[in-house]
Amino acid sequence: MLRQTSRVIALFGLVVLVAGCGSPAPTPVPPTREPTLVPTEPILPTATSVPPVKVKYLREWADLKTGKGPVYSQAWSPDGRLLATADTDQIRVWDIATRREAGVLEGHTSFVWGLAWSPTTDASVLASASQDGSVRLWDVSAYTETAVLDTGWAFCVAWSPDGRQLAVGNQTGKVQIWDVATEELLGSWSSATSSPIISIAWSPDSKTIASGEWDGTISLWDVETGQVRTSITGYTTNRCDVNGLDWSPAARGKILASAHQDGQVRLWDADTGQMVRAIAAHTGWARGVAWSPDGHWLASTGEDKRICLWDPETGQEYAEQHHNTLPVWSASWSPDGKKVASGGGGYERPHVGATIVWTVP
Repeated sequence: MLRQTSRVIALFGLVVLVAGCGSPAPTPVPPTREPTLVPTEPILPTATSVPPVKVKYLREWADLKTGKGPVYSQAWSPDGRLLATADTDQIRVWDIATRREAGVLEGHTSFVWGLAWSPTTDASVLASASQDGSVRLWDVSAYTETAVLDTGWAFCVAWSPDGRQLAVGNQTGKVQIWDVATEELLGSWSSATSSPIISIAWSPDSKTIASGEWDGTISLWDVETGQVRTSITGYTTNRCDVNGLDWSPAARGKILASAHQDGQVRLWDADTGQMVRAIAAHTGWARGVAWSPDGHWLASTGEDKRICLWDPETGQEYAEQHHNTLPVWSASWSPDGKKVASGGGGYERPHVGATIVWTVP
């Protein structure tokens, strides 16, 4: 383990931007490159009383080709016309109608880890979180940078439902709340363990922010008080980084999905902090998780090079597809729910990646 940790520290030490941020030498960040294939303990497993169904296959609608990645994150514009994808230190914007690249957003100087489009209906504003110590705001209609927030090494971003504030999770274990209009830091909440916050999600009812940590902790923060309402820990003894978080749009802030290092996708009751279901989703690490707009399906992506769609009511797999030969990091749904995109790539390997848009059967 010490040998593995030393390798990761050495690799990240080569990223000149981190030093430029003025922060101490970073600790190893998830995920490391050697996935564990050990399954988690069988806590509330997938339902077995429901007869199995034949798994369908997602149909490829557009292959946005390799050389665009690693696609650690992606986001559809609210009107469904554009898809933004991370590409090392750049962000590529794709015109969905033509299936071609519409433009590139340049300004970051290290890996882009998180992307999120403003949820307002007239939005052309995209937020990006980067290893270079900043979160940047972009006017995509003009392909210009409008703000640089000094956040420290940022892994993830999430908008408030009204689009006025932005939550950021960073490498030092902080959840930051920013006023988008004034670029003012409204609050900085510290996790109990100071473990890097690698996933974040703002609930649809706006009352709760969920943060996922490298050490497996899921914290549910009360937005009004800035205090942790519920802390979810101890659900497995295996390594269990919280690689992805997403709130069910159908449950209005009641059900939270998480993706973990042990290959499991877990569903949580946000009121009680109790697990609703654990799905053995991937044979390697589960990288990302995303609900369909109507909450009917749950997409997950993994180190096993698959994107899968799950029925959250039964825990059964509905559809899947292999993503060429690359581990799959991220998934995102078109606003109409008819398509789902998946982004793959090699860890810390610039210019190795791919984004594929699939039609949902």
